[in-house]
Amino acid sequence: MMRFPKRLGGLGAVVLFGGMAAACGNGVPAASGSGGGAAASCGSAGASLGAPAVTIGAQPGGTSYVWSPTSASAHVGQVIGWTNPSDGTLHNIGVDGCPDFGNSAFAPGGTWQVKFKTAGSYAFHCTIHPGMDGKLTIS
Repeated sequence: MMRFPKRLGGLGAVVLFGGMAAACGNGVPAASGSGGGAAASCGSAGASLGAPAVTIGAQPGGTSYVWSPTSASAHVGQVIGWTNPSDGTLHNIGVDGCPDFGNSAFAPGGTWQVKFKTAGSYAFHCTIHPGMDGKLTIS
């Protein structure tokens, strides 16, 4: 797996590959379904895993960006999708405790999806935009 400096986030991946690429995860979760320790596979991630049960969108939030909604619930095996409006801004998703989900950057108009295989509480972030955070509860 190719790693990029944290300050570049997913931007380095897009510059190098002109599209989807994975960077490293965001570290130890506040809480996770894996119970901490060595990171186990959380499930699957990609640009097109199916129709999302939950959709979270990037939105302007004053002088920055926010995810809307900032918290959501889904069941194990359901698709959670993040969308990026066509506003010219790159976003990415990192899920604490789930390095196998990557920190994949997705361009304006793009999407990123994940399916969890383990119930738990998961924090997610856009590492390009500090404060663009949220929480998923998977049952």
